[in-house]
Amino acid sequence: MRRPLKLNRSTEDARRSTAEQLLALCRFAEIGPRVLDLLTQRFGEPEEILRVSPEALRSIEGMTEEQVAQISQAANRLPEARAYYRELLTRDIDVITRFDPAFPHKLMDLNDPPPLLYVRGRLPQNDRKTVTVTGSGNPTAEGIELTVELARRFAEAGVQVIASIRSGIDSSAHLGSRAAEPGDATAASFAILDSGIHEILPTENVPLAIDIAQEGGVISEYPPESEFQAWHFQQTNRLLVGISQAVVVTEVYPGDELALDLLEFSSQIGQLVFLMIDPRYGALVDEEAMRQAVTYGAIPLVGLERIPDIVDSLV
Repeated sequence: MRRPLKLNRSTEDARRSTAEQLLALCRFAEIGPRVLDLLTQRFGEPEEILRVSPEALRSIEGMTEEQVAQISQAANRLPEARAYYRELLTRDIDVITRFDPAFPHKLMDLNDPPPLLYVRGRLPQNDRKTVTVTGSGNPTAEGIELTVELARRFAEAGVQVIASIRSGIDSSAHLGSRAAEPGDATAASFAILDSGIHEILPTENVPLAIDIAQEGGVISEYPPESEFQAWHFQQTNRLLVGISQAVVVTEVYPGDELALDLLEFSSQIGQLVFLMIDPRYGALVDEEAMRQAVTYGAIPLVGLERIPDIVDSLV
């Protein structure tokens, strides 16, 4: 597994400086994840990237003149980046970079791990088991009931629960995790957003996001003021799959494009996927959705008593 790249210094000042440098490169100079990968492989830490000459940048195969100009000007954006970072802290939003030990290690296995994450609350711990729970945006009452109970049992088993904050099954997963036994340290969940932290959709889930941040965390790869764009859905799905050790689906139908896209991406990167079936109601999917889910590698499991099997598979 590719781990977050560690800085030579381990002080809080170094962590802050790195966040400011990556904000200058990625937020203000608009350097994307894959270009940052190239720069890191060639030049090392963000501090060194900001010092690279235009001639050295042009020596990188595929580097365009526009990119050379963006990177060369990034150092001039540092004052803006510093002011922006300090402003974020006053709003209780932290910036966690790829170089931070707290950065989710599994995200580094993606082809395009985010350079930084904006976090209100905290990130899931790297040394604990983690599962993503997802499903239909238009669930049945039975699907919601199953999801809430599933997430509650995961939390009580010490498993960190990840989900988007979209309506339906995903938001139900957060409610289930929060329903774990009072005082249980694992009764927290983590929400991956499709937008910036200040532009949460659907707006009726803003109170849920506030609640999640009290014990868990609300996480976005987009600056807090970023509004939702349709292409964010797929970007968020890659984080939902990449951050956890398995994906569990409770309800899905052929028209649930977001859930099916997530399953397809899971199959592309070889992620474990389980389809939970409640014997009281049967599979909360129709035959076509079941066929698609199995094609994407989903493993059907019948009964909540199979949760320990899922927990044991998380490594």
